[in-house]
Amino acid sequence: MKFTCPKEKLLKAIQIVQRAVAAKTTAPYLSCIYMEAQTDKVIFRATDREIMIQYELPVETRQTGKALLPARYLGDLVRRLPNMNITVEQQLPDQVFLFRYGNSQTQLIGMDPEDFPPMPALEYDQQLQLLAGTFQKMVHQVSSASAVDSIRPIFSGIYLETSGDRQLNLVATDTHRLAFTSTKLPVALSGSKPVSVVIPTKTLLEVTRLVEDEESLLQVYIGTNKVIFLMEAVTVVTRIIEGQFPNYRQVIPDTFTTRIKANTQLLYEGVDRATLLAQDSNKFASNVLKLTTKGDTLILESFSQEIGRAYEEIPVYLQGEELEIRFNGRYLLDALKAVDAEEVYLDLTGNLNPGVFRPADGRDYIYLVLPVRSGV
Repeated sequence: MKFTCPKEKLLKAIQIVQRAVAAKTTAPYLSCIYMEAQTDKVIFRATDREIMIQYELPVETRQTGKALLPARYLGDLVRRLPNMNITVEQQLPDQVFLFRYGNSQTQLIGMDPEDFPPMPALEYDQQLQLLAGTFQKMVHQVSSASAVDSIRPIFSGIYLETSGDRQLNLVATDTHRLAFTSTKLPVALSGSKPVSVVIPTKTLLEVTRLVEDEESLLQVYIGTNKVIFLMEAVTVVTRIIEGQFPNYRQVIPDTFTTRIKANTQLLYEGVDRATLLAQDSNKFASNVLKLTTKGDTLILESFSQEIGRAYEEIPVYLQGEELEIRFNGRYLLDALKAVDAEEVYLDLTGNLNPGVFRPADGRDYIYLVLPVRSGV
């Protein structure tokens, strides 16, 4: 192997795939980055068995070959190199690699590259494509509703489903809240069956972080047990979470008895301040906010014996019955962050049923939050 490229391009390639390197592992190759120099490019690849990231760096190589180098030292070394052209060269027949820069050089010892798993074949049942920026926004809108740690893995992922040949829905829930967003695909779905898969939230967030051009096309290939994302020079492969995602449609209310319309930013700021004063050592009382409607005013209240009390008045437009209800303030903040509209609806049916946040501009997005029954 021998190739030369600018330090910043080499570092970018390493940093992209390094996100998939296993933090702790008993398999040494999982802590490494695989490199393969081909005629007109160098392929970089890393995996933790749940996600695999590959990046293709266009470069003219002087000698083809493969390498498997420790990710930590490879990344730290290249980050410290001067901003100039770097030559990477293998000292055959050993797994020893020289990094030449100016009149200096550093040597890294690698492992057998044949130990590293190959990129899975592009076998799929369905294919869909959409703008990378659209998918990025959709993932961010629902990801906060998925479970961080759950004994049921199905809740630690995001559900992707299609309806018809042009509609893509993303749904996430941790059983205390649920987020749903939908978009129309620019190109009809390829495949005879509708898409219905759950993908780890962590993986989808990594995909969104790798988006450089929001107008670029993201291609998604769904197979029997894996999904492959292709965008420009990056390929991401992830497993599909096994299990049946719950019927989310049956928990979304289709009517309301109270509708609150508010300025999203004003409501967010009020909830943020009130939640600050809602911290409590008792986890069942922590973050609880009481919402009370009084004419065209929404009153937010929180209390902590250890910190103090908060009282906020938010101007709103009220339609329907007045009520008093309690929510986890953190969940409300996540919902309001995700709405991405100047004004928001909060639809309620009594104080025991979930509250549903919707953009007031009518976009197809909801964030459902279950009420709590203790607190202020």
